[in-house]
Amino acid sequence: MSIIFGLLKERGALVLESELGSLSAATKRYSTGPDAAYACGRLGTVLQPYATHARSRMDNRPFVDRQGNAITFDGRLDNYKELAVVLGVSTSITSDSQIVLEAFRYWGGDCFCRLTGDFALALWSATEQALFLVRDHAGSRTLYFRHQQNQVLWSTYLDTFLTAGSDLHLSQDYVACYLACRPIRDLTPWEGIRSVRPSHYLAIRDGMVSQHPHWNPAVTSTIRYKNDSQYEEHFLHLFGQSVARRTGPGAPILAQLSGGMDSTSIVCMSDCLRRTGDTQAEILDTVSFYDDSEASLNDRPYFSIVEVNRGKTGTHIDTAFSQRTFDPHDDATYGAYLTPGADSFSVSQERRFYDLVWHRGYRSILSGIGGDEVLGGVPNPLPELADHLVTGKAWTLLRQSVAWSLVDRTPLLKTLCDTARYTAQLYEGSPSNDKTIPPWVAAQLLKRVREIDLENTAYFTTMTMTPHQADNGMGWWSIMETLPHLVPQLIVRPEYRYPFLDKDLVNYVFSIPREQVLRPGRRRSVMRRALRGIVPLEILERRRKAFQLRAPLSAIQMANSKLEYLFADSAIAKAGFVDIHVLRLSLKATARGEAEWRQPLLRTIALELWLRSNCFGSGCIFLRNGKCYAPSEFDRPATVTKLRAG
Repeated sequence: MSIIFGLLKERGALVLESELGSLSAATKRYSTGPDAAYACGRLGTVLQPYATHARSRMDNRPFVDRQGNAITFDGRLDNYKELAVVLGVSTSITSDSQIVLEAFRYWGGDCFCRLTGDFALALWSATEQALFLVRDHAGSRTLYFRHQQNQVLWSTYLDTFLTAGSDLHLSQDYVACYLACRPIRDLTPWEGIRSVRPSHYLAIRDGMVSQHPHWNPAVTSTIRYKNDSQYEEHFLHLFGQSVARRTGPGAPILAQLSGGMDSTSIVCMSDCLRRTGDTQAEILDTVSFYDDSEASLNDRPYFSIVEVNRGKTGTHIDTAFSQRTFDPHDDATYGAYLTPGADSFSVSQERRFYDLVWHRGYRSILSGIGGDEVLGGVPNPLPELADHLVTGKAWTLLRQSVAWSLVDRTPLLKTLCDTARYTAQLYEGSPSNDKTIPPWVAAQLLKRVREIDLENTAYFTTMTMTPHQADNGMGWWSIMETLPHLVPQLIVRPEYRYPFLDKDLVNYVFSIPREQVLRPGRRRSVMRRALRGIVPLEILERRRKAFQLRAPLSAIQMANSKLEYLFADSAIAKAGFVDIHVLRLSLKATARGEAEWRQPLLRTIALELWLRSNCFGSGCIFLRNGKCYAPSEFDRPATVTKLRAG
């Protein structure tokens, strides 16, 4: 997961190597080799290598061709062989970045939809005098940019923007979405710094920024086979290919093993691939996180079954929610967290993870995120039933509604009414629902949440999709909000790999009939059928994993007096983000066991703690008129509130 960043200035201006050198200091500690920089005229770009796979060693510097086109590439190009054949280049001497640049010369901006893999890249076209910033279909790498004062700064790490003297204000749009538990999308905590959206590229030329999709999760093609076994064979091939792509030669890989179907399937498929032809082949190391505080969350019996089955015990780490301290993080030793969500225990947990497992030289983590949403882990029949409704298949709708009603003994009339209501809301576009927004969110933020809801509804819905296609698209964007690499850690920055988000696999699963993915009383149908004999039966037949239920509520109740003290002199109240009186009432209600606003309350606490921590690394945050500033922006007047714990 190499760090790439750069500067593009207005015509006639020059990028100095000293400027690039000052930017590199923020992220140098995460790289595995020396910086490689390229500066020519108004363009400057840097790559700090973090080699994780065999071919990544070929991309250890920006590549520049004879025409002056330049590219910095972070990631893995899975279809490099196919592209190389079309482009007439040799893969043995041609890096992934060179292949992409050659593809751009051949197809222009249309080349990005032809790329398969996990990557982020910045490409400068000397001919067009245009900069292209691109993220892969799943956004497996972050890529941020800031366009202001006649220049563009971009980086795969937010750290680059948080250098001393940066003119940074807290983004009220981000705060509004964060407190309201709304999707963050391309927002960051900092005003003016945005993220390139997954499956999109930006074209920046002559001071104008345009955004273009290169992949759509609402796949509209349909694949139909004669029988179930053909669907199973195709799934097994693509899933094995996805795991193989992410477990090839390179630095040691660590796999998460939770005991659920997703992580277990990845580990078992990897074992199967590695031991084919060699039963003594080395298999992946695993790490398992557990929480014994709730019986429904105790995964230990399940990942223990997998460990016995594969003959290898992994590292086990207790991550019980009760260990949260609800104290601000002190960045004196390790630096500042760049997004809300951490407390003083977070670094201790990171340190423990490093000491127990990460110090062995791993650089990548295999994660099972996405399997639930992509492969029918959520037993929701409404998209399928809505398909039958809009296509006029009355008999099929009735038959399937009866089958689903029998599963949970729901009255047939209710199932049909729910289907009609779901369909109407899907195509009409659901208005902002204020009832889901915590009552303590300030009026000006509430107004902005409504506006952003409308913007997102307009962007992500279309009348040309069937209900299940639209549901796939919306589900995909919900996955994009939960990926762990979006929340940067301090001690290590692992490269996360997501086999269930593989482009070829997702295209296939989103193209087959819905009944192959989800059947009445049988979620994950094609996955369960295909993986029999590879994944232990106890895991395949395990009931859907429980989520955190009582633990967060119990933690809030136990820390009630500390939280009351925390909000006695609230930073977010002084900023005008919340109605502190309503917030305190909700906190008391939660202490009594009323858990209606549990998740929003956790986010509110997280934002308060984050503002009280030293979030810039170069000094404390200062608050004035609802905006946050770095201390280097102005002298420290007495009227400015210094946000620190206590």
